[in-house]
Amino acid sequence: MTQRSSRLRTPFPAIFAIALAACGGAPSQAAAPAAEPVSPAPAPTTEPAPTAAEPAPAPAKRRPTEPGPHQTTYGMVFNFKPDGGGPGKKIYLAGNFNGWNPSDPAYLLTDQDGDGMWSVTIKLSPGTYQYKFVVDGTTWIKDPYAPSEAPDGFGGRNGQFDVQ
Repeated sequence: MTQRSSRLRTPFPAIFAIALAACGGAPSQAAAPAAEPVSPAPAPTTEPAPTAAEPAPAPAKRRPTEPGPHQTTYGMVFNFKPDGGGPGKKIYLAGNFNGWNPSDPAYLLTDQDGDGMWSVTIKLSPGTYQYKFVVDGTTWIKDPYAPSEAPDGFGGRNGQFDVQ
């Protein structure tokens, strides 16, 4: 029995060493030179190329930065650049969509990056709307970049736009 167990122990270290070498786990005698990285081949695409009837998807749009109202997938974006800047001021959006409230916190414009362009984004149902910007609760300003306008009932004009 002693002979049999010694026979089993002898090949095990040899098999173990071969297995380690095969999987790359054995220590090497000398460091191999670093191989150049190989880029994998591009994976084949399974999507068909766009056809004339099916245009390619547009790249993701950034929020508009031009003055005026802009309809986007995330709501109507209103951008306003007041004359004389706006630091220290409170600028609100008021219109027939919020009962012409000149100080509704949900319609407070902000200038987050300090570039002088004040913005607010609101969700609106399809329809035609009128609006003005209200600075410091007292000065009502028609947006000069409104796509259209309508009388405000006080001898002035409101900005007007449509939501599709």
